[in-house]
Amino acid sequence: MKVIFFVLSFVFFCSIVQAQTDSFDVFIYKPPEFFTKSILPSRAQFNLTNPDKSYCTITLYQSQTATDSVIHDVMRQWNEQVVKRLRKASPKPLRIYTEQLWQGWISTIAIGNYYEGKKKCVVMLNSFRKEKTSAFVVYAMTDKSFKGATDTFSQNLRFKK
Repeated sequence: MKVIFFVLSFVFFCSIVQAQTDSFDVFIYKPPEFFTKSILPSRAQFNLTNPDKSYCTITLYQSQTATDSVIHDVMRQWNEQVVKRLRKASPKPLRIYTEQLWQGWISTIAIGNYYEGKKKCVVMLNSFRKEKTSAFVVYAMTDKSFKGATDTFSQNLRFKK
């Protein structure tokens, strides 16, 4: 009887742990708490807007074929998903931190600014590359109070094998 209880408890626990993660394309992630989720064929997006209109958006983009250069990938992604989508975004990232290994993927982080009204906001693009595949995540936030949510999301981000 104890063995059956143990087995059932273990199966239940595993199903709860499994239910806490989700996946999109090459990414495995834990959805951020209190964010609304929308899935499109080319991206998964999480959004949280506070009553004061401050917001944070986390977007995972579908993987693409990588170019010959990590920097070319980052600049193409920055132009397509930051400059063209966010008002008055920095035409180029202000800082780029490159070539950190993350679960077998090369990770490059590009950080810049955009404006929401007259308020200066932060955008961060985290680009990943493995062999000939490139994928990326964009974090856009109007307030530093979202830093904890974005840090937690990025620390729990994993890749499918």
